[in-house]
Amino acid sequence: MLMRRRGVAALVAMLVVLAARGLRAGEAAEPEFDAVLEDKKGVLQTEMEQATPGDNKVFTVVTDDDVSALEVGDIYKSNGSFFKVSAISYKGASGGKFAAQRTAGRFDPGRSWSRVSGLGPLTIMTRETLFSLYLSGGWVMHAISAVLLLAIIITLNSLWVYRRRKQCSAGFVEAGRKALARGDLAQLEELALREKGLFPAICRAMVADFAASTIDDIKARCEAKATEQINLLRMPLRALNLFAVIAPLLGLLGTVIGLVMCFESLQYEAASAAKSQLLAAGVRVALFTTVYGLLVAIPALFVYFIFTQKLNAIAVHCEGLATDFVQQLAALKRAGGDPSASLTTGPAAPTAPAREKQQ
Repeated sequence: MLMRRRGVAALVAMLVVLAARGLRAGEAAEPEFDAVLEDKKGVLQTEMEQATPGDNKVFTVVTDDDVSALEVGDIYKSNGSFFKVSAISYKGASGGKFAAQRTAGRFDPGRSWSRVSGLGPLTIMTRETLFSLYLSGGWVMHAISAVLLLAIIITLNSLWVYRRRKQCSAGFVEAGRKALARGDLAQLEELALREKGLFPAICRAMVADFAASTIDDIKARCEAKATEQINLLRMPLRALNLFAVIAPLLGLLGTVIGLVMCFESLQYEAASAAKSQLLAAGVRVALFTTVYGLLVAIPALFVYFIFTQKLNAIAVHCEGLATDFVQQLAALKRAGGDPSASLTTGPAAPTAPAREKQQ
């Protein structure tokens, strides 16, 4: 029993000694930690003095961190540049919004902010939004957005243009059939002049100079007019295809710019943390521009394919209608005693000298 008590007493004494040593170590570590902070602050001050002068551009910062201690005039470092808090919209334990003016450096801020001087928090992490991701891609994102806007405009226009009733409405076709059945070509021409679209343009070519034209002449005019109109209708689709090609190329350009930024970050004589921030900024530009370019190109290519198929279907439908109308015109020619009103598509019969030569 006595031995057990002595053992417990020895254990308690050992714990007391260890606790005392830990307390002394903590007291010694606290000044050491403060010294590290002071050294880091001194390094940041030196970097700010050595950095190139800023352009005083103002950035709006939104964060969910506790920034209740933030004050106007506090200086922070982000992405290798230095920023001074110029205005505070609101602040609190649940976040805040403030304006920061770039006083040194030439890079836009990143997500992480480190305090250089002032009473604000040591670090601030900004809120990540889609708009902030967009801005991190640089000017290339604006160029891709312009391509996206043009692609949207062409898509909306195509929804209106590439419709069957727009290019060959059922009402016009029915009225044209009735006019041909009566042999009233003037009425058909009047209907075609009032209508817009692919098939009305073909009908105008049919009845133009009908009396002096053979069926082969009418067919040739119809084919020429159809080719002309279809080429005009394909112009928006060609532009859409062009945008589908340009968008990923612009994304690739952003990738190259981001890689250049990465290599530039390696040449600065700055701390490893600053180099890491600059490297991360270059990688962000490279990735976001590539992704954004693909997000624009893939839907544009998909829409191009859909409307190309719709236009092809409209062209085939108009071709069938034109063949039907030309047959009715040939019947009118035959009824008028025109020997050229034949719809044979084979080679023309050889002339008299040619027949004699063959014999």
